[in-house]
Amino acid sequence: MPRSRDDKYSTFLALTSEGIWHIAATPPIPVALPADEQVRAVVERGVLVECNDAMARMYGLRDAGQLTGTALRDLLDPDEPQNREYLHAFVRSGYRLEGYESVERGVDGDRRIFLNSLLGIVHEGHLVEAWGSQVDITERKQLEARARQTQAMDAVSRLAGSVAHDFNNLLTTILTSVEMLTDHFEAGDPLREDAEEIRRSARRGAELTRQLLALSRQQVLAPRATDVHALVRRIEGEIRNVLAGSAKVDFTFGDGPGIAHVDVDELEQMLLHLATHAAGVIGERGAFAIDVRRERLAETRAALPDKVTPGDYVTITMRHSGIQIPSTGGASLLEPFAGAEMPSLGSGLALATMYGFVRESSGAVVLEPAPSGVALTIYFPATQLAAPVVPANAIANGPGTRTVLLAEDEPTVRLMMKRVLERAGYTVLHASTGEEALELATAHASTIDALVTDVIMPGMGGSELSRRLRQARPGIRVLHVSGYTAGALRQHEVLDSGAAFLQKPFSSQTFLAKLAEIFV
Repeated sequence: MPRSRDDKYSTFLALTSEGIWHIAATPPIPVALPADEQVRAVVERGVLVECNDAMARMYGLRDAGQLTGTALRDLLDPDEPQNREYLHAFVRSGYRLEGYESVERGVDGDRRIFLNSLLGIVHEGHLVEAWGSQVDITERKQLEARARQTQAMDAVSRLAGSVAHDFNNLLTTILTSVEMLTDHFEAGDPLREDAEEIRRSARRGAELTRQLLALSRQQVLAPRATDVHALVRRIEGEIRNVLAGSAKVDFTFGDGPGIAHVDVDELEQMLLHLATHAAGVIGERGAFAIDVRRERLAETRAALPDKVTPGDYVTITMRHSGIQIPSTGGASLLEPFAGAEMPSLGSGLALATMYGFVRESSGAVVLEPAPSGVALTIYFPATQLAAPVVPANAIANGPGTRTVLLAEDEPTVRLMMKRVLERAGYTVLHASTGEEALELATAHASTIDALVTDVIMPGMGGSELSRRLRQARPGIRVLHVSGYTAGALRQHEVLDSGAAFLQKPFSSQTFLAKLAEIFV
């Protein structure tokens, strides 16, 4: 027996994946009203009188019976700009609209985006009802938004990478030059204070470059087993110089060593960045302290920070009197871009960079109120792996009669690196290309203890240069440096080879410390 028209209609409503709906206006709306008044009347008078189960499920409901009878204003928020445009377009089009988006909410409050096609029925000059269909395109819109974000990040990444090399070379020259200049002035000399301010500004420029590269995921990270106690002791002098105007600066250390798997250069820069921003808010009567220790966090610890699991950690706690933060009853995990910027810690971008680095090192950053200001603790999982120990006097006493072959194509950077090495006691052979460096090495009859080479140079690059020199001089040590991003360096196999590497920009102290490491 043939099915009735109503049976076929019901079957269609049940089988289609589109939401089918029927809205009636009571009383009908005069089409002669101005558009704004018609839109207002549609929202106030519209009632959903019929729909299928597919539409109900789009709102998180089980079946159509749970949705029918709902006022249009409870489905379609008229204050949402997209919805106002949707309703105005419906009126402007003569009550026939195809492929227009609306923004609505499910029963769980989640934002949903629907693509609508609808037809209004006009009788005797009044809009009586409207029939339509809708498709849930929320997931598609989210994918499109992520694609746009990815494209934007790619654009930022390309821009950051394109300027990083030249900017890093420039900052390396500034940092090394101003450090050598500072040494000529006594403490308290106004000219020394001017030089210190130049150094602080250059450090901030270096930090900004690092943050941009981190944001675009092009930063160069080379984590390795590191004695964090020894690392902080090594840069204690630099941190004290940054905080020279503060009344009280304290460093305390627990029993060492505290070994963690971290990127040494990134950790150094992060601590110097925190000290620099703290110096700007502490004032002459303030206080700054860093405490480094290895500790075991047990499950029974009352103030175990959120997301920090029990275990052995190397902790670095920085306390200073720059600002007060509201107490939350205990420690809280620092999240990137959370709330307003905190001038004592840095910009939102800086905090996000720090957070990302620590999380990539499997650690956590915890912020707590302290009696006189703020306390920030960085947790790195402790490891038992042995870490190379650079003696405190390695930089001062190590060079002696050592000879370094320096290959760097940027003239100003090459000159500054040469001066730093010579002032530290090294004998320096310097070249602007890999080919020239090989010629110098061939002509030099005596021992060459180390090669310091830029990775990417015109002609022969640093990787090829170091390979050929190791063949000719098997005992030579090698330190690679570069201002390029991780993406540019990856094809040169320096990062994957485990070779000693130093990212530009760097200070003279960092450069000499890194060079001392390769002789350990």
